[in-house]
Amino acid sequence: MRTAALAALLLSGACAPKREPPREQRSEVVEGLTLSQSQDGKPAWTLRSRLAILREEGHAADLDAPVMEFYRDGRAVSRVTALKGAVDTATRDVKLYSSVALDSFDDRSRLTTDELLYTAKTGRFHTDAPVVVTRPGGVMRGRGLDASPDLTEIRVYRQRSVLTGA
Repeated sequence: MRTAALAALLLSGACAPKREPPREQRSEVVEGLTLSQSQDGKPAWTLRSRLAILREEGHAADLDAPVMEFYRDGRAVSRVTALKGAVDTATRDVKLYSSVALDSFDDRSRLTTDELLYTAKTGRFHTDAPVVVTRPGGVMRGRGLDASPDLTEIRVYRQRSVLTGA
């Protein structure tokens, strides 16, 4: 009985479809990557990363210490930093993760979270992760967010706020 079971097992393995070895993903390491986008001839944003690994398949790049700056009327209005990130080179969407901080220069607001997605098509940030928004006069905490890059428009989901005296 044991011999018949072993023979059946060996035959089933012999008849199994052959698997192709995994294709080697090609990648290229780039030091000092800079991407930028303009609108009506004016800079909209700039993305810099001290090190990027460009993956040929998937049109993506993994980023080390990415920094994005956003502009309005030719001047920087905000900056977002993270320890890691990824950019889709086809859509220009940028995912930032690990110690993400977005600073608005005009009103001194600061958003911190562990993960943030910038969607180039809408020009907005999104996350489902916990967030903390600190502004002069208060702190707002929540889970999930939709915001403009300069933090003038912020929608924090499942929020709780703490106001401090002026």
